[in-house]
Amino acid sequence: MARAVIWFLLIAALGVQIVLAGALHGLRPAIDDMPPPPSPLALKAVALGDDQFLFRAVTQWLENVGDGGGRLRPLREFDYDRVTEWLRLADALDPRSDAVFMLGSTYYGALTDPATAAGKVGKLVVYFEQAGMADPAARWQWLSWAATRTEHLVKDPVLARRIAADLLSLRTSPTAPPWLPLLAVPLLRVAGDDAEVQKLINDPDMIQRRRDALDKLRENQEHH
Repeated sequence: MARAVIWFLLIAALGVQIVLAGALHGLRPAIDDMPPPPSPLALKAVALGDDQFLFRAVTQWLENVGDGGGRLRPLREFDYDRVTEWLRLADALDPRSDAVFMLGSTYYGALTDPATAAGKVGKLVVYFEQAGMADPAARWQWLSWAATRTEHLVKDPVLARRIAADLLSLRTSPTAPPWLPLLAVPLLRVAGDDAEVQKLINDPDMIQRRRDALDKLRENQEHH
C-alpha cells in the first residue's frame, strides 16, 4: 500500500511538472542589465580574503552577463561606462593577469556597429590607455590596442592626440618596447597634425626606430 502511494505521488508530481512546463513554454527569463560594481569595501566583504577566487568569478561573470534564457544581449546595448568600471574592478583584484585585457579587447572591444562602436570602444580605449601607461613595460599590448583601435575605429582627434603624446613620452623609457612610439604617427594623422607628422617622419630617432623594427621583423620571419 505504501509503495502504491509513493508511486502515485511521483506520477502526480511528474504530471504537475509537465503541465507547468507547457504553461511556461513561451516565457523566458529576462536578461538583466549590467549592475554597477560594488564599492571596494563591499567587494572585500564578498571576497572573504580570497581575491583570486573573486577575480575568477568576476571575469567569468563578465563573459556571460549578457546571456539569459537562451538569448544574447547585443554588445551595442551595453552601458560601456559600467563595462569599464567592472574591468577596472577585476584588474584591481589581480593586476598581474592579462585576463581583463583579453576580455576587454577581444569580447567587449569587438563591436563593429557603425552607429555605436566608436563611442563605446572609445571608453575601453581610455581605460586601456591609462592602465597601459601605468606599467608600459608589462602592458604595452594594452597601449598598442588602444592606439590601433583609435586609429581605425574611434577616430577621435582629441583622444588620438593624447595617446600619441603618451606613446612619444616612452621614447626615454628603458623598459617599453622601442617600436611603441612609432604608433604615434598614424594617431597624429587622425588628429590632423600634419606638421607634427612630418617632423616625426624626419626625426633621426624615429627613423632609427623604424629601421630597428623592420630588422626585427625580418629576423623573426627568417626564424619562422
